Amino acid sequence: MTDWKNGCEMASIAEKIRTLRIDKGIAQHEIADIILTNQPRVSRIENGEDKYSEFELQTLKEHFDIEGMPLTEFEREAFKGRLCIWRDVIRSRDISEAYKMKSELCKITNIEPFDGELVTLYHLFEALLYIAEINVSAAEEALHSLGKTYDEMNHENRYYYDFHMGALHATKDDFEGALTYYRKALSAIKSQNGTLPDDEERIYHNIAICYTDLEFPGRAIAFLNNIPKPNFSDRMTAHSLGIDIMRAVNYFKVGLHEEAEEILNDCLMRATSMGDRFYVGLSLQSLGGVNMRIRNWAVAEGYFVRALECFKEDTSYHAWAFYFTFRCRVETENLVRLESELNKIKTSFDNNIRYSIHIETLMHIIRLKRNISRYNKSAVEYIENVAIPRFIKKNHRLEALECYKLLEQYEEKAGTQRKVIQINKVMREILERMV
Repeated sequence: MTDWKNGCEMASIAEKIRTLRIDKGIAQHEIADIILTNQPRVSRIENGEDKYSEFELQTLKEHFDIEGMPLTEFEREAFKGRLCIWRDVIRSRDISEAYKMKSELCKITNIEPFDGELVTLYHLFEALLYIAEINVSAAEEALHSLGKTYDEMNHENRYYYDFHMGALHATKDDFEGALTYYRKALSAIKSQNGTLPDDEERIYHNIAICYTDLEFPGRAIAFLNNIPKPNFSDRMTAHSLGIDIMRAVNYFKVGLHEEAEEILNDCLMRATSMGDRFYVGLSLQSLGGVNMRIRNWAVAEGYFVRALECFKEDTSYHAWAFYFTFRCRVETENLVRLESELNKIKTSFDNNIRYSIHIETLMHIIRLKRNISRYNKSAVEYIENVAIPRFIKKNHRLEALECYKLLEQYEEKAGTQRKVIQINKVMREILERMV
């Protein structure tokens, strides 16, 4: 039986060498020259009447640059295992190690003539590497090229293509586009009865992220509830913290403030014990958000100030913590002094759009609140045409609602009832979308 199996494998190897030979435009007599034999013998080998010696096979592997590449079924499964290890390294964001592995795995492209499926899987994970390092143009180019052969892919490769397209769209903040592909990937997993990778939990997580960013908290919670609760050791990971903070953020958006605060205090304790400053900051920022929504301004401000110390400057997280710190102060401090302070700060952020738009928004909110009954066209127009669209685009619809409430007060004082009705309609649409 073993001799028969070995004979079949050698015939398969000979067929693959023949496929490579034809793909490269190499004649049988040239192969004979490479391995120091004659053309009739090469012909017999390719017809299954003879076989290459180990030395001849090694010489041909060196010639075609396929050393270490899978030629037998056993080698194929082993190499696929290496590709999956590479995938996991990429997912862990260890970019330098991923590139080291890529440098040895990339030879797989040389066997494309006889194993397109394995080569496609390599290219799919290569695209994932580009996504992980936020190289959007390279990822787009790689996935666009792969998409041309989507119909010829096996089920597993189609699944990875859809999953990675979802990740690419999410990287570009196109969460609706991401949802389309993640749903396809989830459908593929459910329809293949366990023959695809066990990534269901990962997809639920990614879909929940999309719904969170699109501010559909009810839908986000539904998908988060499909993720099994972790054991104690798994709770002390960044992944578990991210899920729990996301759950809490969605809870307070649907009005479950006490539940959200309980989860976030637990996250803050875990992140602190792990020494993870980013997740400490994210927990604090989210606790600030909970207290803002129940109008506990002073407590909220304290959380945002502490969050500022955890985030790196000139990041979106730091910029939003900066904005919400001052937004709380707008409700508790003397507005004249606060406007003067912002004017002094403004000059140092003139060339930084992240902060300058926040400062402009805060100053216009202050001007409107200081004189709610006085006509202030520039403040109203800025809040309506710049601040609110930005809040909605950046998925801060609750803050957009706060601005609409301020505009509503202004229009009521001005007696423009038609405008009040329009604002009320938009506010209802935002709330309905979120529920």
